Amino acid sequence: MIYLDYAANYPCKKEVLEALNEVELNYIGNYNSSHEAGVKSKEKFNELDSSITNILNLDNEHEVIYVSSATEANNLALKGICSSYSGFGKKILVSELEHSSVNGALGYLKDNGFIVDFIKTNNDGSIMLSSLQEKLTSDVILVCVCLVDGETGYIHDYHKISEIVKNSNAHLLVDATQGVGKFKIDFNELDLVSFAPHKFGGLTGSGCLIKRKKTVLTPLIHGGESSSIYRSGSVPIGIVASIEKALSLAYSKMNENYQKVSIINKYLIDKIKDNKKIKINSFSNPYIVNLSIENVLGRIAVDYLNTHHICVSQKSACSIKNTPSKIIMAIYKDKKRASSSFRLSLSELVTFEEIDYLVKVLKELTK
Repeated sequence: MIYLDYAANYPCKKEVLEALNEVELNYIGNYNSSHEAGVKSKEKFNELDSSITNILNLDNEHEVIYVSSATEANNLALKGICSSYSGFGKKILVSELEHSSVNGALGYLKDNGFIVDFIKTNNDGSIMLSSLQEKLTSDVILVCVCLVDGETGYIHDYHKISEIVKNSNAHLLVDATQGVGKFKIDFNELDLVSFAPHKFGGLTGSGCLIKRKKTVLTPLIHGGESSSIYRSGSVPIGIVASIEKALSLAYSKMNENYQKVSIINKYLIDKIKDNKKIKINSFSNPYIVNLSIENVLGRIAVDYLNTHHICVSQKSACSIKNTPSKIIMAIYKDKKRASSSFRLSLSELVTFEEIDYLVKVLKELTK
């Protein structure tokens, strides 16, 4: 099997599982218990939380809320902001390029009286900053943008977006799920950032929401005392340990991995760029390659590759299957291109031999 779907899930690293096991076996007390075992567990959590803060280079104005997924992080941020700040306005601005966890939550909020307005997309895949500025009226309480488009890999200029939003009354949520662990990000410019460690070797079932401390959220989950007032429940110290280890490993080899993936990406593009039936929809991010094949639906291409033991995605793994890509439509305004698109996502684990086999199968598909 050749796995080329790392944007959907990266295999959990052995060191991450070892960190989870070590903490679960040796820190048995409940974080909130006042006895010796509980105090020991709280001290371990504080050590891990401090390490995560240092790895991410967060300042004293930010904190990390540990959740079950990027989906939960997005829901907590979106619904929490709207519930807490609805007295200041009911309008939300969102890019056309967001993940279903954002769009699904926005659909719920729209049904509950909030106004959702879309920021336009340039034909190079970038968020149209003039559209953001034009729509950023005084009643906007939240702006939602992805750091990396999960289908084309476009890396958005969060510096410029943040500069625009900070001069308004709105909070800025950046879904950084496809960026964390792959390249350097300055989280301290941002109000809210979501990501999931299973995208870079962590556990599925873990997630993080970075939050500016002064930003108030209404919790999704209410209950007893926990490590954060924004999410009740027993503190999963083993899960936090797994997050810390996954971040540590990813950040320690971030530049090296980026260079490896860039070389693999160039090798792939050079092999297919002269094929007239293949259109390349993606941009400068080496981790994601989005393709369209003339007169071949995306789901057909994915199924064909799967019969040859090559794992790729039509779109984001959480999106609605067998429908045109709304992201490719937003960029290229071409329904055929959007219907035929599919995504390859790379990592440092991909080999040249795997790319050679992929290219061979793609040639067969485009005959």
